[in-house]
This record gives sequence, C-alpha cells and structure tokens, in this order.
Amino acid sequence: MLVLAAGSAAVVLAQEKNDAPNGSLAALTAEIRQLRVAVEESTRSQTQTQALGVYLSVQQSRILQAATRLESARKELDAVSLRSREIASQLENFQGEIVRVTEPQRRAQLEDANQQLKFEQRRVVEQEQQARAREAELSQALQVEESRWTDLITRLEQLIRR
Repeated sequence: MLVLAAGSAAVVLAQEKNDAPNGSLAALTAEIRQLRVAVEESTRSQTQTQALGVYLSVQQSRILQAATRLESARKELDAVSLRSREIASQLENFQGEIVRVTEPQRRAQLEDANQQLKFEQRRVVEQEQQARAREAELSQALQVEESRWTDLITRLEQLIRR
C-alpha cells in the first residue's frame, strides 16, 4: 500500500511538473500576445501623433499665409480710405473756392477740376468697397484656418491622453 501511495504521489508530482511548464508556457504566450498588442497600439498611436504633427505644421503655414494676406488687404484698405478722405477734403475746398471766385474762366477751371475729382471719388469709393469686402473675406478665411488649428490641437491632446 505504501508503494502504491508513493507511486501515486510520484505520478501526481510528475503531472504537476509537466503542468507547470505548460502553464508557464501558456502564461508566457499570453503575455507575449499582450505585449504585441501593446506595441501595435503604441505604433499606431505614434503614427497618428506624427501625422497630426505634420497636419499642424501645414495648418500653421496656412494660418501664416492667411494672416499675411489679411494684413496686406488691411494696408490696402487703409491706403484707399486715406485717399478717399483726401478727395473729400479737396472737393470741399473746391466747392468753397467755386463759391468765392467770380472770374468766369477761373470758375470754369475749378468746376472742371471739381467734376474730375468727383469722378475720381466714385472710383475710389468703389475701390474702398472692394477692399472692405476683400478684408472681410480674408478675415473670415483666417478664422476658419484658426478653427482648423484648434480642432487639430484638440485631436492631438486627445491622442496624447490615451
């Protein structure tokens, strides 16, 4: 009986030894699979982060270009507005002078110059309207580009938090 019990114990111990390496092998295999999944996720996350970095760089360039165009449009608008004010002032001076001048030839010259200036004023007013429209359009375009920038930053922050 003692021999039978010792034999049974030996069989049980042998099975445990065989099960332990198999159990360790299964655990090791599972751990390697988890590691592979983690590496794949890390690689995917790194790729997404790099792609967002490229998008951010491109978007930054687009913002800079939009801001430059807007600044140029604003300078143009300022110049046209200044010209419009100068013409209005000159017209006011001509009209005051026309009223005071009694000599027909000088009066005719002033009225002719006044008409030319009014024509110029209409042209400049049209330019000013176009410049204002262009400035508003470019301002809106800059806001759109800045909104895209903000969206990309938000996406990058979300990706980093994962």
